[in-house]
Amino acid sequence: MRPTFFSDRRYQSGLFIKRERLIRAVEEKRFHHMDMSRPTAEILVEGELSPFEHEALYKLVKKHFQLEQPSYSELLDGTIGTRVNITFHHPYERSFFTNVFQEDWRDLKELFKQIRYRRGRLGAAFTLTFADEKIRLVFSSGLLGEEELGSAMDQIGHLTGIVGHMMRPETMAEPLGQVETSYDRKSDRWQGFRGVGLNDRREYVFDESLYRWKTG
Repeated sequence: MRPTFFSDRRYQSGLFIKRERLIRAVEEKRFHHMDMSRPTAEILVEGELSPFEHEALYKLVKKHFQLEQPSYSELLDGTIGTRVNITFHHPYERSFFTNVFQEDWRDLKELFKQIRYRRGRLGAAFTLTFADEKIRLVFSSGLLGEEELGSAMDQIGHLTGIVGHMMRPETMAEPLGQVETSYDRKSDRWQGFRGVGLNDRREYVFDESLYRWKTG
């Protein structure tokens, strides 16, 4: 049985921290090169993409964002074939899907399905980060089937209202600097929302029954 994203908390936390350091290094290196007339994005691939996949992903994201060529790093997680990390420097809100990405969100979903399919048994996983001045929101998948991947991507496009309510000041004792969530295959939903306090750096979890953030 393969581990889920949060099944081995210590192991997965270590992978997440390493991945975040890589992503942030790419962001800092490229930030001063970007034209600020459009939102920026970065792509970090853990493992490999084919030349076709590389070019298709680059062209699709570059249609809407200031973007340099994807960066590559060693694969940190041996349970998958490839992980594609995309950071969008844009708030996670409805306008991202209606005004920025528009119909190409569906094309990104289909491209992810192709990347997953071409990895065979090992498959592929994806991390999508929405970063603005206040918070980083991270959607990170494990290995998913084709239908599961499609559902996970569709849900990201429709959860802006729910996540917005979760992030209201009255739901938290401490402002959060980062929130991450994983997709659960059994329940077919993004769950396990975890956050890190902006000032106290403590870990918080979202309690759905109380509809509040509490210390983990």
